[in-house]
Amino acid sequence: MFFEITNYIGVVAFAISGMLKGLKYRLDIFGVIVLSLITALGGGIIRDMLLNEVPVSLINERDAYLAVITAVISYLFLHNKLEGRSRISKLVMISDALGLAAFAIIGAEKGVNAHLGPFSTAVMATLTGVGGGVIRDLLVSEIPFVLKEDLYAVLCAAGGCLYWFLALADQEMIARENLAYAVFIVLFMIRLIAIKYKLNLPSKFREIKDENDKK
Repeated sequence: MFFEITNYIGVVAFAISGMLKGLKYRLDIFGVIVLSLITALGGGIIRDMLLNEVPVSLINERDAYLAVITAVISYLFLHNKLEGRSRISKLVMISDALGLAAFAIIGAEKGVNAHLGPFSTAVMATLTGVGGGVIRDLLVSEIPFVLKEDLYAVLCAAGGCLYWFLALADQEMIARENLAYAVFIVLFMIRLIAIKYKLNLPSKFREIKDENDKK
């Protein structure tokens, strides 16, 4: 049940993230829906294809319907109430944080169920968490968050590895659900902290920029 609820959370959060990105670039309602669908479903589709499975979102269209409904409703309520790209960008990052935590757990669970090792499980978690966002950003000609913003992909990979090691220690499903809940909270909170305090991985370009700003 927890994994199903987590999936709903991820779909809704990423659909809103895609909608906000569409607002940022003043796309029409169709463009907004496309970005929402890609953000919500893209990572899971890539993951399932690598696992040689028919993507879950194509077998069960519930997630696609949920993403479209979320995009339309949020668009109708928010498109006249948000002003300024900086505010929208902040909301995109917060929605991404929620979706990332939810989908990273689902990707890690997929890896564990497929009997993958820790590295491959981390890959599944990362693809599920960031894949849709990467495609979304490329469609609007942005450098994807995962390549430049704080600890985005690193959190997915670390969460996937952590989940694999802890799940290996206790195979009971009830314990796994409790484990998933704990890792979800940890990933979400760390991501929010990274956004708030602008925590980033080392970057030579960023160091040069900071030095120039001081001058």
